[in-house]
Amino acid sequence: MPRVLPRRIQKLLGSADTKFLCSISLLETAILHRLGRFSFEGTLAQFFSAAMAGDLEILELTPDIATKTNELPEGFPGDPFDRTIVATAAVLNLTLITADSALRDAGMCEVEFYRFKPSRLRR
Repeated sequence: MPRVLPRRIQKLLGSADTKFLCSISLLETAILHRLGRFSFEGTLAQFFSAAMAGDLEILELTPDIATKTNELPEGFPGDPFDRTIVATAAVLNLTLITADSALRDAGMCEVEFYRFKPSRLRR
């Protein structure tokens, strides 16, 4: 488990409960990696292989989720990845784990918020 996550979040992710990941997050990760904004050792395929834990289920985009992206508040960020992630959590009644205060403050779904601390990356 990455050390960049607070213990509280590591505990949630370490539980036996099924975790969910929006399929759109895979595309966002690939784009960020290509642009050099997300780096790691090895290839993207190796990263995905290591990241896909046995208790992780990929959630695909559905018509209900796509519709929900248009029902987010007017002030909600325009980033299509963020909109899809929040809409997915809202439609499926899931808790979103995020360090993004804009997603937390939207009030569209349950959120487990943590402050990202870049200093954790240097450990």
